[in-house]
Amino acid sequence: MLNLNTRMPTGNDVTQRIDEQPAFSADLLGLALQSANIMAAWKRVRANKEAAGIDGMSIDDFPAWAKEGNWKRIMTVLRSGQYQP
Repeated sequence: MLNLNTRMPTGNDVTQRIDEQPAFSADLLGLALQSANIMAAWKRVRANKEAAGIDGMSIDDFPAWAKEGNWKRIMTVLRSGQYQP
């Protein structure tokens, strides 16, 4: 139930939030590319057992592809901002 008698705090949104952490880090891509996040994503993909993606690579083919050095190359290009699908 909405209480219309609630007083609004004084100040504006900038002064009220000055001590709070931002909702997102400035390095959101860096956080997404952390090893723990990549492993969690891989586990979800593997658990889904879906068909190959648009690149035609199956879940079974991915580990060998990644170990051939492709994963390091992709990560380097992503971090440098030069990735093009």
